[in-house]
Amino acid sequence: MMTSYKITKESESKTLKEYLEAYHLGKPRIHEIFASKMIYVNGKLANPSLILRENDLVSIDFKEEIDFLPDAKKLDILYEDDYILAVNKPCHILVHPDDKSKRGTLCNIVAYYYKNKGCAYQVRYAHRLDMDTTGVLLFAKDCLTLAKLDQMISTHELKRTYLCFAKGRFKNKKDTIHAPIGEDRHHQQRKRISKTGKDAITHYEVIKEYKDFSLVEVVLETGRTHQIRVHLSSIGHPLLGDELYGNFDHKASRVMLHSYKASFIHPVTHKPIEIVKDIPFDMKQLLKR
Repeated sequence: MMTSYKITKESESKTLKEYLEAYHLGKPRIHEIFASKMIYVNGKLANPSLILRENDLVSIDFKEEIDFLPDAKKLDILYEDDYILAVNKPCHILVHPDDKSKRGTLCNIVAYYYKNKGCAYQVRYAHRLDMDTTGVLLFAKDCLTLAKLDQMISTHELKRTYLCFAKGRFKNKKDTIHAPIGEDRHHQQRKRISKTGKDAITHYEVIKEYKDFSLVEVVLETGRTHQIRVHLSSIGHPLLGDELYGNFDHKASRVMLHSYKASFIHPVTHKPIEIVKDIPFDMKQLLKR
């Protein structure tokens, strides 16, 4: 499948190789693109040293196939262009299967969507959400965009904002939790604060307080497994419905966590993007009760 990238002022005067490197694409992949004669500029086969000008059109023929089995289910699309697909992830569904021969995940639904559109894209999720977590999830349609989104997540240029319901009322209404997260030796599924764990930083702010829980906005600076759940539980405020971290609540049918917003500068167009999805029905119903 041919994917095209219009050169903006930010990329002018770079060589074609430098342009690909700016996406943080790995050297073996860059070598493959040139060696396989997959890359063109303004319709002509191009070499790595070609100097790019504003409005040049770089085209790459990736020759890909859809790599997940398709599931014919409806996809809630929040944003889409030639490079990025943002969808609303429902609760009680995995982002991807543990084996590509299986179905029943969001990747399988995206595969069906691509197939229906006649697009031969590999299904590339830029980040993951827990099974019970709802909201904004990003997919990249090509390897350049995925590499750049990965880099933007690691450098915090891609800002992910969550909303959650946490137990009790917070003493500090706005704070940062900076504590490493590692494995829990006593529970295979659970994570814990550990000196030997990976660095993890969570910023939170209480938006509104209710009788026995709080609506909290959370911004992640790192992306560890169960990070929000572990960090808020560690300060005595586990998420509602999070039985794994000590807060079973019959009012909550799942862990009350929602990926509310993703904001970033577009990897290709360099325009600001903000993708927002309001809290789902079950969270709204809990507020009403």
